[in-house]
Amino acid sequence: MTVNQTNPRQLTRAAQPLIHCITNPISIHDCANIILAAGGRPIMAEHPAEVAEITRNSHALALNLGNITDARMKSMPESLKIAASLHIPVMLDLVGTACSNLRYEFAQKLMNIHMPELLKGNMSELLAMSGQTAHAIGIDAGVQDVLTDANRSHLKELFQEKASQWNTTLLITGKEDMIVSANKCEFITNGTPAMSQITGTGCMLGMICATYLAVTDSFTAAVSAAREFGTAGERAEKNSSGPGSFQTELFDQFYNLL
Repeated sequence: MTVNQTNPRQLTRAAQPLIHCITNPISIHDCANIILAAGGRPIMAEHPAEVAEITRNSHALALNLGNITDARMKSMPESLKIAASLHIPVMLDLVGTACSNLRYEFAQKLMNIHMPELLKGNMSELLAMSGQTAHAIGIDAGVQDVLTDANRSHLKELFQEKASQWNTTLLITGKEDMIVSANKCEFITNGTPAMSQITGTGCMLGMICATYLAVTDSFTAAVSAAREFGTAGERAEKNSSGPGSFQTELFDQFYNLL
């Protein structure tokens, strides 16, 4: 097959990049499998004594703050430093930074060590990291923190300013996803509420982003990941009868996307 050089999925399947993931145990199994479905190779090492070595030999680094522990709080900075020194692209998923001061301050620490190429979070998490008032309900975005026609222009301006200030790309997830860089913005409206009825779909999306970061730029990686995963969710819903079969179908539909 001739590889389309603008298609992250085809590039990933051709390159089979190694993706180092330091993530939570709640979704780690699904995160590894979605990377495989995308065409990458996952490695989930998190012991502080080995992560630097693992990151050094990887093509992208994915950090997820879910269910954070002392061990991962030691490991993540070590891996991040290696990634920065070797120009290995990084995705940071800001899970819980709007509901936990520990995670908020730790995310700030990581961003000060090295700004990841892609920051991912829901609206509450990105508002909190931007110094705005957020209304999170646990790790979920609050009902007041949603993208609407009334606030769309304001939020686009706010997040583009932050993307420019931080020199990164932002993926703000929700019913409508928003991908923002200093000079580009795209809104993605596909997907299904069924994706919120199983644990870990947000974490999985972050891992797809990290996988694509290994072969393309951060904006393209985020847009492609969000669009493809949403499409897979829509197709999975049509072929499932509940959360269990939906989860299985989600993997199959994502894997089979061209």
